[in-house]
Amino acid sequence: MGSQYTSSLFEGTLQNAGVDHSYSRKGHPYDNARIESFHSLIKRELIYHEEYRTIDDVRASVEWYENWYNNERINSRIEWLEAA
Repeated sequence: MGSQYTSSLFEGTLQNAGVDHSYSRKGHPYDNARIESFHSLIKRELIYHEEYRTIDDVRASVEWYENWYNNERINSRIEWLEAA
């Protein structure tokens, strides 16, 4: 874990914003592997291919991708497996 994420300044900033910081448990570096994998995928498949003008554009794009990823993508994979 990067030291910037464990610094007291970072922790204080999160606390002041009312945000709970999530860490991997000591000795369990794969706790966040699934979300890290998703972040990599969304950046590779969506974010890096778009030019956003506003934060609302980003939110709408990510919301669309999340819906596609959780619904349409899953269903098309199931249909493909059933057809095989």
